[in-house]
Amino acid sequence: MERALGLRAARRCCVARTWPSGLAAAEPEGIEFFENHIRPLLVQNCYKCHSQKAGKAKGELQLDTRAGLLKGGEVGPAIVPGNPRDSLLIRAVSYGDTDLQMPPKTKLPQEAIDKLTQWITMGAPDPRDGD
Repeated sequence: MERALGLRAARRCCVARTWPSGLAAAEPEGIEFFENHIRPLLVQNCYKCHSQKAGKAKGELQLDTRAGLLKGGEVGPAIVPGNPRDSLLIRAVSYGDTDLQMPPKTKLPQEAIDKLTQWITMGAPDPRDGD
């Protein structure tokens, strides 16, 4: 009985509602994960070349909005919520493809790649609005 209750609680914790945009809704745990791990990673490593504030969208990719992640750039959507294997962002930061390596000068630490993978697996919760 205790095990069944524990499994139900775990399922409730991990279930993500979906916004019309396709990204997980603002579940407190997901938003906390995004704000503590993903936003700082993106700001530090990606916004210099892929943000509205920087005035750049190399490869037509903007990573400073939820819409930008979903729309992606010249090669397609940056993420597929719930599916890191099909997400170009993971392919790029993993340096598995010699034609798609980001950031371009230095590979992210494995811990950062793991956080991005975990976030996309969670459904990529993202409270950011904007085009």
